[in-house]
Amino acid sequence: MPPSINFGDVPLQETTRKPKTTYRAKTYSFLTFLCSLALLVGMRPPDSLKGTDFPDFYCAGRMLADGHGHQLYDPELQREYQARYAGRVGTLYIHPPFEAVLHAGLTWLPLKLAYVLWWFFNYAALVIAMRLLVKQTQLTWDWRVLVVASLTFVPCLLCFLQGQDSMLLLLLVVLAFTALRHGRDFACGCWLGLGLFKFELVLPLTLVLVLTQSRSARRTIAKGFGLVALSLAAVSAAVSGWSVFSIYPRFLLHLQAQLLAGIFPQAMANFRGLSYLFFHRDGALWVVLTVAVCSALTLFGAVKNWKRAHLASCQNPAAQNRDEFDLAFADTVLFALLASYHLNPHDLTLLLLPLFLLLGQFFAPTPRLRSTESWMTVTLVAILFLPPLHLWTLRASVYALVGLPMLTLFLTAASRTRQIEAAPLL
Repeated sequence: MPPSINFGDVPLQETTRKPKTTYRAKTYSFLTFLCSLALLVGMRPPDSLKGTDFPDFYCAGRMLADGHGHQLYDPELQREYQARYAGRVGTLYIHPPFEAVLHAGLTWLPLKLAYVLWWFFNYAALVIAMRLLVKQTQLTWDWRVLVVASLTFVPCLLCFLQGQDSMLLLLLVVLAFTALRHGRDFACGCWLGLGLFKFELVLPLTLVLVLTQSRSARRTIAKGFGLVALSLAAVSAAVSGWSVFSIYPRFLLHLQAQLLAGIFPQAMANFRGLSYLFFHRDGALWVVLTVAVCSALTLFGAVKNWKRAHLASCQNPAAQNRDEFDLAFADTVLFALLASYHLNPHDLTLLLLPLFLLLGQFFAPTPRLRSTESWMTVTLVAILFLPPLHLWTLRASVYALVGLPMLTLFLTAASRTRQIEAAPLL
């Protein structure tokens, strides 16, 4: 038997055995954690679903399954289905028709079992997103750690409890991020197109990428995005008729006049919510102009960050790190959240991507930034990630204040991009 090769005082056999043991321990701990969560979800009483958003999706799927796709945006029929299948009348289904097809696939189950299955679907989306993020970036943490940490993020918890679809959007944006990072522009456009069930977030994000990438890349992204958008439009027309393209916009424009519309500007952590808190008005022309100006200025900043990233890449094409790219994409996601006209607390699940990217920059093995900016970034991430800010603002009905640290983080990330650009190459 050949002698073992030593690294210092530790034999090679021991160094290879220890990681396997650690990996198994992490896996067992993770599976135990998952089973505990599954047990808690399964034991949840059916009446507790009455205050969630999932019955809205479930009943919209029921309407499609019963052949009422042409009446999908009839408020009275929606309430009738909610009373029949959910035992309550809540907020209305406001998403595009093609998403209701996904929920129609759950209608063969009773409401509670469909909710449990949707919960596992969301959990799988979170696991895949975190594994991709660790694999495709320089994040040094185990993906299981990111999954568990994500479940302590209040918007992420709200997404699970409400049975919302923000986790699916997070997965699609992470897929678009990794595709663009590796030059697969068409795939990036396709993944973003699939996220059009939340068009108020996907459209600003796509706009920045189309404005900032190279000419060939922007065309390819636009082709992928357009192809998927047309396909989803065809699905919508198939289930709800061509008239849905006029009915759906009118439904959204007059949504605020409906009972239990679910529109609360003070709960939107974006420019609209901040304007409402400061001016106590929503929808007035001067308020809309204020939101538009703030969004335009932030768009300018996001575009400028991408230009710096491309310039740094041209100056050092052989560099293996993607610091500039990651910071620019993080700022793009922050811009999309701040500029979106409609935003619920659970939609901030998408914030996990820029938060983890910025933390990865801080804990990089070879930091190239000054400690002041680094610690400021970590402080802002902690403020946004830890529960106190979210819980207090939710209870006080001023959740829009969460938009302030988000805006500060956007400006800090821009400053970090300038700092990396000015730093000497090592």
